[in-house]
Amino acid sequence: MTDWRPQMLKPLSKKLNAFFITAIMLIITSIMMILCKNYIHMEQSNEIIFFQKMVTQMIYQLEDSSQDFESIADFYHEYKRPIFCYIQDTSGKMIYQTDSDFPTDADTLLERFRIQTGKEDTFIITNDKKPTTDQSGIFEFHGTRNDEYLGILATIVMPNNTAYHLSLIYRQQSLFDILTKQAFLYVSLWFLSLIAVTIMSHFLIKKALEPTEVMLKSQKDFIASASHELKSPLAVILANAEKLEQLQIDHTEFRKSVNILDNECMRMSKLVKDMLLLASSDAKSWTLCKNIIDIDTLLISLYEAYEPICISKKIRLRLEISESSYPKFCADEERLFQILSIFMDNAIHHSINNEQIEIKTAVTAKHITFFVIDHGKGIPEDVKPYIFNRFYCADESRTDKSNFGLGLSIADELAKMMNGKVGCKDTDGGGATFFVTLPLK
Repeated sequence: MTDWRPQMLKPLSKKLNAFFITAIMLIITSIMMILCKNYIHMEQSNEIIFFQKMVTQMIYQLEDSSQDFESIADFYHEYKRPIFCYIQDTSGKMIYQTDSDFPTDADTLLERFRIQTGKEDTFIITNDKKPTTDQSGIFEFHGTRNDEYLGILATIVMPNNTAYHLSLIYRQQSLFDILTKQAFLYVSLWFLSLIAVTIMSHFLIKKALEPTEVMLKSQKDFIASASHELKSPLAVILANAEKLEQLQIDHTEFRKSVNILDNECMRMSKLVKDMLLLASSDAKSWTLCKNIIDIDTLLISLYEAYEPICISKKIRLRLEISESSYPKFCADEERLFQILSIFMDNAIHHSINNEQIEIKTAVTAKHITFFVIDHGKGIPEDVKPYIFNRFYCADESRTDKSNFGLGLSIADELAKMMNGKVGCKDTDGGGATFFVTLPLK
């Protein structure tokens, strides 16, 4: 289901795919954001637990070990997640301090830590005559470079009843550091989800539209078959209508009936011809015969073809040809003339006495545009999106029997065949301007 896939379903399919993919990916993204938030919270909780365990272990080692403070403190400082240790005696004299590898210098960290603990009134104070080993809860504070830290105050009592105060500081991982660990995983999962959702969306929507495609194909096949079948009886009716006209019968009602029959057959013949053209477009059986086109000659031919019609309808026709020579232009002259003829028929149909229709061109570096400008009643804004649809007619009552709503859709199909596009815009002062833009190369 590709070659005959209805053009009208392609934009619908694209819109449905875009909506489906966007909706599902928003849900997946929301879920991943929740998972990411939970992961960050879990990592931060694990850091707190890790810091508490390491401090407790360190305190026990300092309390019971015969080693000096320096070796134990340095061991934890050189750990893969280092802990800064500041040891002082009960008089406040510093006994030992590990090196600080943190973005904020050690003195500033200690000062901010003291301020934080002072605000919370959490200094470890014992009224007992005999001091005991103890530790505070965890304090959180910030450095000078948007770095975040955890801190614990502790008191250690040695076997000889000598007490020491410890300030232990640990740098928390930043959100960036935490996310970096899982960034590749989350990004990979997101793109894999996008690929999977895109494939699934195309498959499901294609399946959902298959019945509609089959129905439209059947409809187009029926129109094509009916159009072909109608050609022969129409030709017979037209031939016999011409014979009746040639009969020397002066009866008024007879002549009137023959004229009506002839006019209606011509209308039906035009409709069948247009339907066959569109059927050929759907079947991709249209062919192009590209040649170098003399634009001046093309425009003059168009003008001369419609000048008598405009004169009979008291419509002024004006042709504007560029004073400079037109660039080399290769296209199917017959198809282009057909597009411009459709525009002219439309302009004449919507013009009234003493109004003017203009034919002109505009050339850019890569394109040439042909304009047919009328000053009639114009086209309402709510109608413009549909005027190039098949069988669309602004006159919903269908009282206008000269228009079947196929001409502009044929112009659209012809322009697409030549890699161009048709369009419509308002004319200054009222009316409609139809144009076709084609590539020069």
